[in-house]
Amino acid sequence: MRRSLMIVAFGAMSFIANAQQESQFSQNMYNHMTVNPAFAGIRGNWAVSGIYRNAWQKMEGAPETYAFNVDAPLRIKNVDGGAGISLLSDKWGMITNLRMMLNYSYKCTLSFGVLNVGARIGMINTKIEGEYYIPGGEGFTSPEDDPALNGGRVDVSKIMFDAGIGVFLSADKYYAGVSLDHLPKPDMTIGSTGKMFWNRNLFLTGGYTITLSPVFDVQPSVFVKTDFSDWQYSVNAHLLFKKIYWGGVAYRAKDAVAFLGGLELKNGILVGYSYDLNIASNVGSHIGGSHEVSLTYCFGLSLGKREKIYKSVRFL
Repeated sequence: MRRSLMIVAFGAMSFIANAQQESQFSQNMYNHMTVNPAFAGIRGNWAVSGIYRNAWQKMEGAPETYAFNVDAPLRIKNVDGGAGISLLSDKWGMITNLRMMLNYSYKCTLSFGVLNVGARIGMINTKIEGEYYIPGGEGFTSPEDDPALNGGRVDVSKIMFDAGIGVFLSADKYYAGVSLDHLPKPDMTIGSTGKMFWNRNLFLTGGYTITLSPVFDVQPSVFVKTDFSDWQYSVNAHLLFKKIYWGGVAYRAKDAVAFLGGLELKNGILVGYSYDLNIASNVGSHIGGSHEVSLTYCFGLSLGKREKIYKSVRFL
């Protein structure tokens, strides 16, 4: 059991140090604020949202992620925009990341939609704690003899400044967004010579609503992320019934197929769930699937009176 934990931990460290260091989500269409500051205030009312993801059910020390966002429109003199707070907690084996960001967006109304341009600043606290596992025998360097590890146990923590930018275009039938995160490339030292840093990551997203009948709509969307070395993309399609119930399937390239569903309750509450079936070759059957639950609450600016939610709230 301990060996499994250490293997997962080293896998997590490799993951952090390379392309896929960003948190993984399947319900990206309900989680724009986590990756794009330009989304702040775009719905035109207050919104509180959260996602919990419990990944790789068969693996001890597997990723566990929480994301929480609050945003609202903001008007300063005659300038319209939005503001919000984004919190993210992500734990992988020995590594725990806690991120808190303040978001601001500037709103520009165009003939074909609403364009928001945003920026964010905040901090990341990365903590690495636990014991290294190195196989014994010829060809392996013990942790005590490796200056990058400097011993068999690690216990380091650092708070680092972070920042990002983004743009988000929305209309009744479509949306598109681009954002760039970790602009200062936060970094920390591990052991005597080891170093870990956060790569700059680019996020691209877009979606469209196709009306099939008075009661049925189809909502295809795409989500792409890259650190300019590796790329990962996911595509999905939802079938929406009476603009209240939805279900669909998502495909994340070389990784997983996700099954999604949800509904809008009264008073602006939306609930979503997804289950990832891992299809990665050679490891899918060993690491198990992933559960993810999302919850969003939108409410009006006037106390006790709920304003109409934006038409594409299931994307936004």
